[in-house]
Formats: sequence, structure tokens, C-alpha cells
Amino acid sequence: MRPRRAAAAILVAGWVLMLALTAPGQASFDTIRQLADGRSGNYDSWHPPVMAFLLGLFDRLLPGTMLFHVAMSGLALTGLLWLLWLKPPPRWGAAAMALAILPMPQWLLYQSDLWKDVLFANAALAGFAALARAADDWSRRGTWLAAALVTLTMAAMARQNGIILLPVAGLTLAAIAWRHGRGTAQGYGAGFFAAAALLTLGLNSLLIAQGDGGKGAALEIRYAQGYDLVGALRKDATLELPALRAADPKLEGLLRTRGVAHYSDHLIDTYANDPPLSAAIEASPKGAIFAAWRELVLGHPGLYLRQRWPVFRQVLATPDIRVCRPLYFGVDGPPDVMEQLGMARRWNSRDTALAHYGMALLDTPLFSHLAFGALAAVLLVFLLRRSCGPDLAVAGMLGGALVFALTFLVLSVACDYRYLYFLDLATLAAAFHVARGFG
Repeated sequence: MRPRRAAAAILVAGWVLMLALTAPGQASFDTIRQLADGRSGNYDSWHPPVMAFLLGLFDRLLPGTMLFHVAMSGLALTGLLWLLWLKPPPRWGAAAMALAILPMPQWLLYQSDLWKDVLFANAALAGFAALARAADDWSRRGTWLAAALVTLTMAAMARQNGIILLPVAGLTLAAIAWRHGRGTAQGYGAGFFAAAALLTLGLNSLLIAQGDGGKGAALEIRYAQGYDLVGALRKDATLELPALRAADPKLEGLLRTRGVAHYSDHLIDTYANDPPLSAAIEASPKGAIFAAWRELVLGHPGLYLRQRWPVFRQVLATPDIRVCRPLYFGVDGPPDVMEQLGMARRWNSRDTALAHYGMALLDTPLFSHLAFGALAAVLLVFLLRRSCGPDLAVAGMLGGALVFALTFLVLSVACDYRYLYFLDLATLAAAFHVARGFG
């Protein structure tokens, strides 16, 4: 058997094995709520609505989460297979790397988690792999650029900060096009970015219009800005918040007392789940929290960054990974919603076995975003130095993953391990691409 066929067989067999061990997927509270939204067609914008839309779409074909699980994980498999079929034909290193990836938690465990983070990562991998195929066969670029447009738009819709990948993809395509004719490079890059951005914003607007009109997203932002204010007050109790004091003195007092008492660098929930505080946040005058947050960022940038850094450190370095929700198995959600969906809680022997497997790996580099980030930086330099057309696309994926991780410096509200899953998956895919040339 030739190396390419062997590597492809390993990847497909590993995908089938993962499905056999985990189907119909792991469904948490968020998954159950999004499935209910998808089935009703009424989308809560607290989460990006595309996840609920796709869950509902596949649920109509086959009730439950099985088809979504197959389709979502199939995106990652497709991305790897597209990389495998680049020219020249791979050596045995591709098969060896495929064999190494399959038992890793990023494949065997996380591909079954029905979360927007996994959908985002898989769609992004497929998108940059499509750009690599366009670079590899420029005469058929139209087909591959269309595939990249669809998958990267899906990625941008799947996570609030996923849109950061679109300018990265545009720059990547411009660099690829430069090699085929300098006069057209800017047009390709700018055109792709504009098309993907317009498609993302347009489709998101359509889905949001079928739900709460963006109220959930606005409330989520309000909680996040309040989290920053509480973190800053915890660092400096003398911090003045004149805009909030004028608009809502009761809320300002609650942030200084109950907010600071319940604050945690690990996650927003300890502060957001305090009933008096959450009620005050939701009842606060429109724009009051934003005005105070703007005063903090513009008037006290040093304090703002000092309170953001520990939160970012938690999500990037996960000093205590066990509090950062690194693993999830089974099916669970709001009892009333599960009853409405006709679903039951699940925790079976397979979930127990997978949980034991994942727990055994928690303290290894396989659960270290820092380790994957360091490897990503090394691979990025290597690919840019080698700099063939497909290498530029894979380098763009790594650059996008690193930039995406950096957005959490200002956006992180919890250290959940899944938030930076794309960094891990992109690094493994890049290692697989590099391994094609060895053996």
C-alpha cells in the first residue's frame, strides 16, 4: 500500500472508531439549549445562532445529535484529507503522524463534544486546507476558493471572535496569489475577505432576526464588561466609576461589594450567578455599564491590562486545569428542555471509560495550550522559510490560531479548555502537513 492510501485509511478508520466510541456525541447544557432552539427555529443570540441552526437542520433529517456529530467531525477529517492530497505525494511520515493523532484527546475525545468551539476549529481547519488546495492547483482555484469561503464563513459564524480569521485568510490568499501574479494578489485577498465578511454578517443577521433580535448577545456583553469592572475594583478599590455612579448607583455599590466578593480569575460564573447582582446588571440602564467600562479602558489602561492578564493566563496556561472544565462526557441539560426534546440524561460505561482515559492524560503536554502554542510557533517559522504555496496556507492557519488565542487577552471570561481548542487542532494539522515530507 502506498503512503497516501495508508495515511488516508488510518484517518478514516480513526474517524469511524471515534464515532463508534462516542456517538451520538457529548451534549452539555449549552448543546441541549441550542438543539431546542434549532428545533423551534427561534434562536437565542447569547450563543452564535449558526450552531443552533445546524443542530436543528440535522435534527430534522434524523432526530437527535447523531448526524450533526458525523458532519461536524467530518469537517476535521475532510481538512486532513485535503492536506494529504497535496502535491507531491506524501511519504510514510504522513501515515505515522496520522497514527499518532488518532489516540490524542484532541481527536478521540474532543471531536465528540458538540460545542461551537469544536465546530469553529473544524470549519477553520477545512477552510485553510481548501486554501492550500487552491495554492496547490491554481488552475482549479475557483472550486477550492468557494470551499474555503463556505467553511471559513461557517467558522466565523461559530464563535464571536472567530471573525478574526477572515482578515488572516485574506492575507494568506493574497500571499498565495502573489506567487501566481503580483498584480492580482491584493484583489484576491481583499475580495475574499470582503465576500466572507459580508456573508458572515448577512447570514448572522438573518438568523438573529429569527430569534431574540440580539438581546442575548447584548446581555452577554454587559456581563463581560461588568466582569472587567469587578476585576479592576478588586485590583484597586479606590477606582472611581463616575458614569455608573450617576446612572445606576445601586449597581455600582453591588459591583464593589458582592461583585468583588464573588470574583474569580477562573470564570465569570461566580460573579454572574449571584442573584442580586445579576438582577441589577440585567435591569441597569442601557449603556450604563458600557460607559463605565469605556472609562476604565481609556482612562486606566494599565489597570485594565493588569486585571485582564490573570484571566488570560488562566485560559492560556490553565495553571489548575481541573477547574477549567477540560473534559465533558455524557448528555445532560435543563430537565424541562430535555423532556421537551424527548431526550434522557446519559452516563454509560463508554463515558466512564473515556473519562478515565482523558483524566489519565490531564497532566501531560497533550493538555497544554502553551506546549501546542510553542510547537505552532516553530512550525510557523519552518513553513514560512520553506514557503511553497500550500505551506503559506498552513502557515496562515497557524498564524490565525495564534492571533485567535491572543484575542482572549481582552475577551476571556473563563478558562474553559475548549476555548483554545483550535490552537491545538491547527498545530496537529500543521504537524501532519510537515510530516508528509518525511519517511
